[in-house]
Amino acid sequence: MISKKIKNKIIIGSWSWSGEYKSVSNKEVEEIIDLSISNGFNEFDTSPTYGKAEKILAKYKKKNKKILINTKCGWDRDLNKTFNPEKLKDGIDWTLEKFGQINVIQLHNPRDEIESWDEIIDILKSYKKKKLINKIGISLARNHYFPIKVLNKFDFIQDEFNLLRIDPIYKMKKFKNCLAARSPFANGILTSNFNCNSKYSKKDHRFSWLKEKRLKNICRQKKILENMSNNKIEKFSIDFIFSFPIIDKVIFGVRKKKHFYDLIKNLENLEKLKKKKIIEVINLNNQNY
Repeated sequence: MISKKIKNKIIIGSWSWSGEYKSVSNKEVEEIIDLSISNGFNEFDTSPTYGKAEKILAKYKKKNKKILINTKCGWDRDLNKTFNPEKLKDGIDWTLEKFGQINVIQLHNPRDEIESWDEIIDILKSYKKKKLINKIGISLARNHYFPIKVLNKFDFIQDEFNLLRIDPIYKMKKFKNCLAARSPFANGILTSNFNCNSKYSKKDHRFSWLKEKRLKNICRQKKILENMSNNKIEKFSIDFIFSFPIIDKVIFGVRKKKHFYDLIKNLENLEKLKKKKIIEVINLNNQNY
């Protein structure tokens, strides 16, 4: 049995429904959403750039007010990335037209595009003041951090955190509000199905980077991690993340019903790691193994 406290920490991610891994039918997406809701997982992470994911979630949101939608902004209506203030507002209005009300709106992976943080944050806060949005947030691009005085103006931050990447526990330790970990399985690398001989289609985002020396090094790292635990790598990954009090939420991408049932099983048997094991993983990361 999964406790309510743990359930409240789970966000179902929808990027894996976009087709940037493998194609997923509308029926499969709807089955995952139905399974999630029926098991008490009502919070979903999406983006205008996730294609069918956002459209299907919008349909569910209209029927079920209990669903919490966390989405992204920084896109115009033609899906061009922009943090121009006027275009940012129009993009948020466009999202609100689809969902009606949003739990968290997040700046989507800004890097060096934002000239005035105060102006952008004031725009987000204006929607919160109107009660169209519950929380304002930022989804951090990999290795793009900003001064903590800026980050603490947000209610919610998501960052990539897993056995292969532990930066957030250092970078975000002074962040006061809700911190969500995304990519707990590192784009499918930290799963039993990951195979170093796997071939990816050009439509799969991993095609461009999961190859050659990088692939070889990742396979070596994964093997070391697998030898550190008697459990499957998925359970080790989940137990590791839930061992850090700094992490308030975890975003799990679920593409198949089997993935969902496996997640349920691992959450039911959740075990926080011993300090010695955590330090062992941290030391490996610090050594850039």
